[in-house]
Amino acid sequence: MGHKLHIKFAVVFAVIMALVALWLRSYAPYSGRHVLPKQPPAIVLAMEDVHLVGLGHNGKLWSAKAESVVIGQDRCFTKLKKIKDGKIYEADKVVLRANAGEALYDTYRKNLTLQKGIKITGRDGQQISGEGALWNSSNMSLRSMGEVNFKSKYGSAKAQKLALDLRNQELTMWDVSMKINIDDAAEIANGKDQ
Repeated sequence: MGHKLHIKFAVVFAVIMALVALWLRSYAPYSGRHVLPKQPPAIVLAMEDVHLVGLGHNGKLWSAKAESVVIGQDRCFTKLKKIKDGKIYEADKVVLRANAGEALYDTYRKNLTLQKGIKITGRDGQQISGEGALWNSSNMSLRSMGEVNFKSKYGSAKAQKLALDLRNQELTMWDVSMKINIDDAAEIANGKDQ
């Protein structure tokens, strides 16, 4: 009989403790209804009509005016939409200007991916347009993503792929169809346009 009394007492005590725990849980701000904690939000900061600057160890890497900017929870990627008046720098001098439908900046790699329609302009008025391109600030290079159009005062070209190395002043294109302005090309050949 004493044994059954201990079991009844244990069951009543367990039920009371469970009810107390549920009652106290409503007062604890740190406890949720789920055992696992909620995931932090995917977006930690969203802004509209922003002028944003990407910085490196030696100053500005790029700057852009964007219709909207979203920074993710890992703070590694920043997404910019509708880029206008974008500038890419080398030693605090503008080397390229860019417009794009969207850009994604990788903070760790210092890469800027321009996509959804791009237009990039060089110092001497050269223009690159296409679907997208990847700018690497570390080695000062631009690589196209897909087919591109290139225009300069000497002519125009359409290429399946383009790589621009600004540090070495080299432009490489693959599978190219080209139109050349003969008069300007002749001036270059004769050394008049230097």
